[in-house]
Amino acid sequence: MTNSNNYKTRQFRVVPSTKPDNKQIISLFLKRAFWAAMVCLGMMFPLVSYAAQEELIEISDVIKGVGILDGLTFTSRNGQFGKPGDHSDTLIFKDGTFVSTDCEKNCNYPAQAYFTRRVEEKIEFISETRCLTQDAEIVWRGTVDGKNIEGTYSWRSSRWYWTIEKEFWFKGSLEENIIPAGRD
Repeated sequence: MTNSNNYKTRQFRVVPSTKPDNKQIISLFLKRAFWAAMVCLGMMFPLVSYAAQEELIEISDVIKGVGILDGLTFTSRNGQFGKPGDHSDTLIFKDGTFVSTDCEKNCNYPAQAYFTRRVEEKIEFISETRCLTQDAEIVWRGTVDGKNIEGTYSWRSSRWYWTIEKEFWFKGSLEENIIPAGRD
């Protein structure tokens, strides 16, 4: 067999190794250090992001927001989808935040920012609230039409072995003869 493509007969030339100079060593070190730092930062970003979110929650006690629904307080009837209302609640818009007093009292959900948009004569809002003591959250979606409010909220609680999700509805009206929330 004289085929030069046969690996058994192929000849290899030995090239003497050269010792790299200091510039090459430093350059290689810096490249590897850069990529190692990028990997570390990439793995740390979720931790830094979570820490920043926690810090913002603490700062939000000092910073006051302004929202289009601020000063409104509604009394509502709430219930699970497909069932009649089983409890009353007070929904408060104040300083750019939204809170359900029932959820705040029973489940430790704090007031959180709400976002709005105007649709004709109605105002739609959404607010996401995370429980401070367990891995649970509520997403509120509602519509304010004059003195009435109605909408839905989704409650989700995560456990290591399963996630519970439930859908609820609420419907209520503006409280009369009260000092509006956020106005002293």
